[in-house]
Amino acid sequence: MIFLLMIDTPEDKRKFVILYEKYRYLMQKVAMDVLQDYISAEDAVQNAFVNLAMHMDNIGDPESLRTKRYLITIVKNAAVDMYRNKNVRIQRETYIDELKEEDMPVSYMETDIENEVLDILKNLPIKYRDVFLLKYSAHLENSEIARLCGIQEGTVRQRIARGKILIEEALEGLEEDTCEENKRNG
Repeated sequence: MIFLLMIDTPEDKRKFVILYEKYRYLMQKVAMDVLQDYISAEDAVQNAFVNLAMHMDNIGDPESLRTKRYLITIVKNAAVDMYRNKNVRIQRETYIDELKEEDMPVSYMETDIENEVLDILKNLPIKYRDVFLLKYSAHLENSEIARLCGIQEGTVRQRIARGKILIEEALEGLEEDTCEENKRNG
């Protein structure tokens, strides 16, 4: 496995092999749920394992529920990124085809908004984004997040609260931009 070249210590290499053997099929299923395509799901799992190899210091016991949730979060994020990139390509193709405005499906507009919301989440400062993903994507408790990140539980609550404020501000800005664009077009 080429991933092992990215890992320094023999202990981490052994841990990585255990994680790969134990969780690759679960991770494949999670990616399939998002992407609905076997080959893309395999790519997402490989991307997740590359990410994991670079962050082996975040992994404790390979058998723990926390580790399982962490791996699910990594692969889900990799799959969502791939899904998002795929939708960007589809949108470009739609523009090339030059559809008439009345032929444009409503779901296309919704996808555009979803991508902007995903951009907001992706552009959050990493300390807020990580806590947010662990809380709302992996459904971890604040105490579990604190242990996983090596911070106090109060810090977790504070980062979630501040992250929510940043998201609300970004959404308000997005709403204002949409209103201004509608005024110009309408």
